[in-house]
Amino acid sequence: MRIVIAGAGPAGMVVARTMVERGHDVIVLEKRNVPGGKVSAWQDADGDWIESGLHVFFGAYHNLLAFLDRYGLGNTFNWKPAEMIFVSERHGLAPIRFVPWLPTPFNGLAGVLAFKPLSLGDKLRMGLGLLRVIFGDQKYVDEQDHETYASWHLRHGMGQRSLDEVMHTMALALNFQRADRVSAKLPLTAMLHFAHEKEAPRMALVKGSPDTNIWRPLIAQIERLGGRVELNARVVAIEYDQETNQVTGFRLADGRLVTGDVYVSAMPVHNLRKVIPPALRELPYFANLSHLKGSPVITMQLFFDRRIAGVDNLLFSAGTHLSVYADMAMVAPEYHKGERSIMQFVVAPAAELINLPDDELVQFVMSEFVRLHPNAREAKLLKHTIVRIPNSVYQALPGVDQYRPDQATPVRNFFLAGDYTRQHFLASIEGAVISANRCVERITEAQARGDLVLQPYFVAAAD
Repeated sequence: MRIVIAGAGPAGMVVARTMVERGHDVIVLEKRNVPGGKVSAWQDADGDWIESGLHVFFGAYHNLLAFLDRYGLGNTFNWKPAEMIFVSERHGLAPIRFVPWLPTPFNGLAGVLAFKPLSLGDKLRMGLGLLRVIFGDQKYVDEQDHETYASWHLRHGMGQRSLDEVMHTMALALNFQRADRVSAKLPLTAMLHFAHEKEAPRMALVKGSPDTNIWRPLIAQIERLGGRVELNARVVAIEYDQETNQVTGFRLADGRLVTGDVYVSAMPVHNLRKVIPPALRELPYFANLSHLKGSPVITMQLFFDRRIAGVDNLLFSAGTHLSVYADMAMVAPEYHKGERSIMQFVVAPAAELINLPDDELVQFVMSEFVRLHPNAREAKLLKHTIVRIPNSVYQALPGVDQYRPDQATPVRNFFLAGDYTRQHFLASIEGAVISANRCVERITEAQARGDLVLQPYFVAAAD
């Protein structure tokens, strides 16, 4: 079969690599000039790497890690201790460390017990409030999608301080929204994995650029097996035959029509909505996609003339817009700049900041950063980079989970992959990989049922 995939992000690349290994003819169409989607990176004029986000990976990412191991990319990450380091003006650096010699879930509870921003009463209330999750299952977590995490947290008696000091930050790191906006299912899913799996809280970053460490090697493997990855190939329309209920091609911005037997959209959901043909828009399956709206987020890099934070790990901050950040010169060995810091920030919530001019945005981030790290006042800012993403992962608002679509659409030869589609995990690179695996399963099932009719395919110019 020829499989045409729109989108070279994690989901599209996993589908492509898996299917090309099974002997299928694979074409990946990517609108940008770099692969990787939300996990992309590219070089600026100075040769420094710019990343589309602070790409954090967890030990709980079993599907991603298995995929990379399978294709010889298991040595991609620089692993950090299982701890979350919070930074505040009042408490400085305050870690929650998962105690390695204790079994789950006591390794995490012991870490919370030593967390100095919370009083003993706060810690006890938080421990008791989380018992239902710690000893629960995914079914219970799924049932909490109807309310915000903040509501769930307070309803279980954990109090405002632990919400302010820990959980708002955790929600921002997961979905770029505060805990009073995100569904309770989102943080609870993460905590469920942390409570049940010893390795789940371990964090890692790519040793350098995900472009050179993950995506370019995968492209080389795909092309070596006869597949093709086209960059600068933007899909502007999905051609559809209502009579046969089949997609007949992906129309590109340059006018070409790329055809095949099976079509996969691995585009972000907001881009998919733009190209759905009118004949399909009214179907509930596709109409429900309007409920999945992207979270705005900003990634900023500040290059300094000296070392600032001095921490070889991720940093989380409460009560600021710097939800999570790291010194890339320390956490990613290939970015090493001697004693110079490359501070990379996830700036969220970003709805009110994303349209600020660059100089105002840099000033805003610097003001918050200096509050957390006063020694930054003495440093010289050499340069900055800013990446604005108006639509990142879908906003996991209460009640939205029910609208996430299955990977098999009502169209017999059209399938979806992406972290917004139905799968048990978070909107993340792990969620994208799970969705890709499910997409491959759906295609295989349709082929086994005889639902896929092989067609003549071609790449044609516009009429």
